[in-house]
Amino acid sequence: MTVHIRCILIAIIASVAVSTGFAQTPAAPAPGTAPAGDVVVGSGSYSPIVQDLDKAIEFYGNLLGLTVPPPQTPGPRAFGSDPALLGMFGMPGAEMRYVTARIPGSTVGVEMVELKGIDRKPVRPRAQDPGGTTLVLLVRDIESAFAPLKKAGVPVMTPGARPMAFGQNQGARGVIVSDPDGHFVELLQLAQIPETTAPPDSNIIGARVRVTVADTEKAMRVYRDVLHFDPQSGSFATSPLVDMVGLKGADARLTTASFPGSVLRMEFVELKGVSRTAIQPRLQDPGATRLQVRVRDINATIEKLKGAGSSVVSTGGEPVTLQGGRRAAIMRDADGLFLVLIQ
Repeated sequence: MTVHIRCILIAIIASVAVSTGFAQTPAAPAPGTAPAGDVVVGSGSYSPIVQDLDKAIEFYGNLLGLTVPPPQTPGPRAFGSDPALLGMFGMPGAEMRYVTARIPGSTVGVEMVELKGIDRKPVRPRAQDPGGTTLVLLVRDIESAFAPLKKAGVPVMTPGARPMAFGQNQGARGVIVSDPDGHFVELLQLAQIPETTAPPDSNIIGARVRVTVADTEKAMRVYRDVLHFDPQSGSFATSPLVDMVGLKGADARLTTASFPGSVLRMEFVELKGVSRTAIQPRLQDPGATRLQVRVRDINATIEKLKGAGSSVVSTGGEPVTLQGGRRAAIMRDADGLFLVLIQ
């Protein structure tokens, strides 16, 4: 096989991996990919649970500029009742529709999921509330990325409703907004453009995921002790992140970790000096969030997570078999983020 043909095939595989959503095929390693671990071998999609899929597509596709696959047939996107998927969600009898938007420069997609036929109660955490999540999109030009959001009147959390400068010589700029269901999205322009696999004409060049936690050490019992992430924790201090969400005077403790087998960077932030209310959404509630985690041995990982205080959301408390023979189960971390374990 020639090098040229091999590169084409790798590109096709990467495209299919993100667009097929729940039954993703692992893509070839990209520059900056962390080594696979003995428990976790890669990441999947970041998945906000939404009230209305069409409104979510308008936000993530038309306003943010992510690539959203068109409907398979003309007209509204249909709801489905695949027994395996609904079993994974622990919601037999419900219906769902979903679509995955691609993030340039990342193997991670944004998989928006809408459910019906089941009781739903929207949750809207504040930036400081444990259980809240933020999708961080790295961009080349923050002004052009922010302009469509500003024009559309999207809620802006950053004081002044515009990007703020921070860091050494004020070289970085960031702004945090809210999607229609209260999930936070940060646009971040770094002082120096990092290495990326995104096309040269793409303003978005990568992604991170941030989770607000109640207690850093408790959260690390899952991510460090069970999933074997290699976190780097700091001390409580003032942080530009606090200013970006309008919580001046609060202190933040930021922990970062590479996601094993992935280019994704995870961030865990604990805040103090400000009122906090932990959210514990149900999986079907708009405002809840899932994160796909590819593991070597799903049964062993489930047992270890149970030992850390988690439980299986999926029907019967057991993994289900998805299309292609993949086994999957959903569990909740200490702060209400739902982990989709996939083997």
